[in-house]
Amino acid sequence: MTIQITTGNYFRTAAHVGIRQKVARRRPFDLPGGLLLWQAVGKVLLWSVPLVLSLNLACSSVINSYRSEIAATQQAMFEEEKKMEELLQQRIRLTSPVRIKIAAAVKLDLYEPEPNQIKHM
Repeated sequence: MTIQITTGNYFRTAAHVGIRQKVARRRPFDLPGGLLLWQAVGKVLLWSVPLVLSLNLACSSVINSYRSEIAATQQAMFEEEKKMEELLQQRIRLTSPVRIKIAAAVKLDLYEPEPNQIKHM
């Protein structure tokens, strides 16, 4: 460690560390961190990868079933709306004044009075 002050002299520390790090050349198949570390990593991967994949499969199955339920519900709603429109059109046709006059004449023998039949008082 060197200490340098801008206004003072340059001093070296009195403690001299004489231990150098020994750097050995690694062979191609030497794993950094040692074999025990990589065995632990392998065990974690051996258990976690199938677990994660099975959870992913389960979640995608649930999502797919919900999507199919939503599609079926939307189709049912579309069919109900179509039936509702047909019923409204049928009601409009049946409640038209001409149809009411025809139905009253056929079923109830009711006819519209002629102007000479009405007397004002």
